[in-house]
Amino acid sequence: MTKSLSVNPSEHMEEYLEALWLSEEEGKTIAKVDWVARHLGVTPPSVVQMFKKLEERRFVKYHPYKGIRFVEAGRAIARRVVRNHRLVELLMKQTLTMDVDERTACGIEHHMSEEFANALCSLLGHPRKCPHGNAIPVGRCCEASCSKACLKSKGVLGVII
Repeated sequence: MTKSLSVNPSEHMEEYLEALWLSEEEGKTIAKVDWVARHLGVTPPSVVQMFKKLEERRFVKYHPYKGIRFVEAGRAIARRVVRNHRLVELLMKQTLTMDVDERTACGIEHHMSEEFANALCSLLGHPRKCPHGNAIPVGRCCEASCSKACLKSKGVLGVII
């Protein structure tokens, strides 16, 4: 009997997938165990254990002694989590005029529906950068509100979530 695959990863798994996204933003095609461990404040054996779980769920491809890379399903989850996080940061800074509280943003990012994220993105004017200057992944709402030429001119034409 085969083990069923989880469609929805745990928040803990999402944190590791988010770390892989951030590693890629730094130009790394394969995330190293030590980098992820430092980023998340965990031990390398914990990272290896999670890499194996993520690979079982078909979110990543783990290469022992080399690192880990996304597969399509894992990238989509990480993209959603990063988008949600950065939209919440911008909401705090721009609309609520408060300092960005990373702990709160991290807590909320896992519980936002696509509909809510798109509504928030629309409310914020389809922003391209978070308060830290990092790119906010484009959502379906951005595609609906802006032509492909418009998205391309903003440098954001690509995969839409």
